[in-house]
Amino acid sequence: MTRTTYTCDGCGAQLDNEKDIQKSTGTIRPDWQCRTCGTTVPSVVAERISHQKQNATE
Repeated sequence: MTRTTYTCDGCGAQLDNEKDIQKSTGTIRPDWQCRTCGTTVPSVVAERISHQKQNATE
């Protein structure tokens, strides 16, 4: 399985592991944001990224 990566629309950061995104609760469906700038990350992409460890090998 390949690693999921996403380039943040707000700051251009490469998001590819669980430490790059943060989850905000308080709604029915959680929202995910870039940890650097707070821009919303699409939930499908964020869910995949949230399960990836920083130094995982395939």
